Amino acid sequence: MATNTNICGICSLRQITKISNHWCPECEESICDECKEHHELLKATRTHELIPILNYRSLPSFITDIKQFCIYHYEKYQQYCVEHALPICFKCIKDHHKCTVIPLEEVTNNARTSEQFRDLEIRLVDLLQNIDTIKKDRKINLASIEQTKKHHVVEIQQIRIQLNKHLDELEKQINEDLEEKECQCMAKIEKILSAVKEEETMINQCQANFQSIKQYASDLQTFLGMREIETKVFKHEQYLQSLIDTNSFDQLELTCNVDAGVHSTCIWNSLKSFGSIEIKTRASSIDFARTKDKQAQLQITPATTTINTVKLIIQKKITTGGYNIRGCCRSVNGDSFSLIITKRKCL
Repeated sequence: MATNTNICGICSLRQITKISNHWCPECEESICDECKEHHELLKATRTHELIPILNYRSLPSFITDIKQFCIYHYEKYQQYCVEHALPICFKCIKDHHKCTVIPLEEVTNNARTSEQFRDLEIRLVDLLQNIDTIKKDRKINLASIEQTKKHHVVEIQQIRIQLNKHLDELEKQINEDLEEKECQCMAKIEKILSAVKEEETMINQCQANFQSIKQYASDLQTFLGMREIETKVFKHEQYLQSLIDTNSFDQLELTCNVDAGVHSTCIWNSLKSFGSIEIKTRASSIDFARTKDKQAQLQITPATTTINTVKLIIQKKITTGGYNIRGCCRSVNGDSFSLIITKRKCL
């Protein structure tokens, strides 16, 4: 917000300082309560929809930075260039004479109700739901690793009871190995969780911005702001999909392979190792879930056909023996009749 939204813009032009309570997206100006009454009565501004200034301040900066007026000609945007995907004023049309230019309201009026807008909202929800699923799955895996570790520790201790001091060092080695592998598992999972939580924070911000746009942004701001959020959403989707494609969510399992020689009676000199700890992976059941796999495109309502745009196409030529034909008609049976006027009579 480049302008000072704390004071009334109209009053400041009159060298009067008043606190603003409202914002006009069309005029791009903050308004106090007194000026609001005049603003709603003036013919030029009575159709403008004001929003509370606090709601305007809640909009993300990339939305409030979107202007309603052309930065080159200082005229209000009235047209939209389809090829360049940007709003233009009437003076800009000469620079877009080879482009398809349509009234701006045709693309902004249905911005909030478009399939693209609804699809973007669904994709944001899908992202957060996928994040929640991943977090739960990783926490379950952590609990499983911890439980498995406890199980193996008990197993090791039970075997250790049958041994004497000769096994002290071996027990130490196997426990250290187990601890190391557990740390590796936990570090790997925590790393994924940390990255996922960062994504969650950014996605939550996107959703907060989206909801703010949905409630308080103008149609133009909604239409243009949607594209920036959609770019971010696409990056988040790609990131999560890349984690799945690289098997980052594969289940990690601790397995203790106890040396068979530990159970024999002649182990004192032959036993060199208590066992080994391995980290096994099991394919993840997580899949990146989308409500809609195919992105919907913003539909622009085609121009209404009028009498001036109707084009006639010759279907059949009829040759008659008369001249000076003044009218014709066709019966329900398909017969054709012509009105021929001569000097004395009509045929």
